[in-house]
Amino acid sequence: MKKRVFVSLLAAMMTMSVMASCGGNDGSSTAGNDTSTGTSATEGDDTANLPNDDSIKEFTIACNAAGDVNPPMNEWWIWEEYESMTGIHINWQEIPSTAVAEQKTLLLTSDDKPDAFWQISFSTDELNRYGSEGTFVNIAPYMDEYAPNLKALLESIEGGIASCTMPDGGIYSMPWVMTDLVQANLRYYINQNWLDNVGMDVPTTVDELSAVLEAFKTQDANGNGDPDDEYGIYYAPGSITYLEQQLAGSYGIGDNGLKPISERYYIDDNDQVQFLYTSDGMKQIWQQMADWWSKGYMHPESFGNAAYENWVTDGSVNDIVGMYGWVGSNYLYNDAINDYTAISVLTGPSGEEPVQSWCDFPVRGTSAFTITDACKAPGTLIQWADYFYGEEGVTFSAFGKEGVTYNLDEEGKIRYTDEILDYEGGPQLGAFQYGLFVYGGSIPTWYVDSEPMEIARRQDGADNTEERMSDYTEVSEQYKPDLMPSLVPTIDESTEINAMVTDIDTYLQEARANFVTGVWNFDSDWDSFVKQLDGLGVSRYVEIKQAQYDRYKEANAQ
Repeated sequence: MKKRVFVSLLAAMMTMSVMASCGGNDGSSTAGNDTSTGTSATEGDDTANLPNDDSIKEFTIACNAAGDVNPPMNEWWIWEEYESMTGIHINWQEIPSTAVAEQKTLLLTSDDKPDAFWQISFSTDELNRYGSEGTFVNIAPYMDEYAPNLKALLESIEGGIASCTMPDGGIYSMPWVMTDLVQANLRYYINQNWLDNVGMDVPTTVDELSAVLEAFKTQDANGNGDPDDEYGIYYAPGSITYLEQQLAGSYGIGDNGLKPISERYYIDDNDQVQFLYTSDGMKQIWQQMADWWSKGYMHPESFGNAAYENWVTDGSVNDIVGMYGWVGSNYLYNDAINDYTAISVLTGPSGEEPVQSWCDFPVRGTSAFTITDACKAPGTLIQWADYFYGEEGVTFSAFGKEGVTYNLDEEGKIRYTDEILDYEGGPQLGAFQYGLFVYGGSIPTWYVDSEPMEIARRQDGADNTEERMSDYTEVSEQYKPDLMPSLVPTIDESTEINAMVTDIDTYLQEARANFVTGVWNFDSDWDSFVKQLDGLGVSRYVEIKQAQYDRYKEANAQ
């Protein structure tokens, strides 16, 4: 694992057997939830008087049900091992994934409220509301003493602390953090066999891609004698927006990564918020997509809703798909990397260096471990979770324990045991049987980097046929955007925005399909499109986003 910036918790963990944990489910306690002062985690709070009952050694934590591919949470090896390290016992309260949204709300208002929620996400609106009410513990005052790993990690990320801080100054959940860029990027994957068949190189610009798509369409790229069964661009139905989000980095409107794009805005050269979908850049992207559509380069179901399973089983996909986009090539099928070549960016018509715009902020989720006012020892519980934000805890969470789940090779590198490596379904699923953090999002941890994980799975050998994400590390750094987190709204701002975004998004979906497929004309209908958006409240939306952006800049300057 590469060297990271962090504050080690090794000394603390050596003595954690005497560390107490939370337990009681008496919802009357509001320990650590005074948010009226707007205290920031960076202000060096005096933690001597923070409520924390050191005699408690049990937690009740609600979590997503483990599912069918691994044991129940209370049988995971990692929790048994961690209990032996800390002396802390966790009573896991599993919730079926289909019932999480309903059950988490019911639990928060019940007499049997859990001490915390693990890997159960709460929206920013929920963090704001429950935090201001005192239902969620404010992590901020505890950071210096009880969460040194998390604090150091967030401070090492530009905007890290600000991304987790609500407008009242509270931090009401511990986040999911991923600093490995390659796992946070979407790439284009282009059919290398087809490129070979038509005698063309991997495209590096949008114009070159257009030429390649023309060749795919007209030269029987799959070589089966039928020149009309190839689809140059074949994104999964319902996912065509990923293509536009990737192209944003080629047209100058994706310079701050995925979070702003997802929130429908970009920052212009004057440091002002602008609506993404009325920009010249988005108009050019839709015009380019319209050109590809009119020439038959895009699959006819690009704006449909066919199931993913139908998409990937539509014949021999490698014989009909010219290009698609995803984080990894195996989205199409296993070992697709043997047939497809990854493209990180495409230079746009301006000729300026592009960015990898579909790139998520390192704090990928601000809500991953949320402590409730039922907990009588929030500091202890925070410290228990903080272990997973340090180097030692990351190694433990992803690889386990030497001699049990992994061994060191002659070079001192971690290799999973044969039991995991030879597990039916692959080493990832094998590691998952132990409860190791190798699958899924919204985990309250600093997610492990690609390269050490590949080494552990023995995917670094010359005979490896799987995609190595670490091969994209250098190019990911080269084309990294100036990443920004999600902007944090006030409760009033959320109320106002939520009232307008459903209509805005519905109209954008309609407009995208109509412009790209030629139902609407860019020359005669674009002004009407912009006017209609303004009638749906876009101007006010931009005003609110500008206020949020200004607050973010002020908070991040501290």
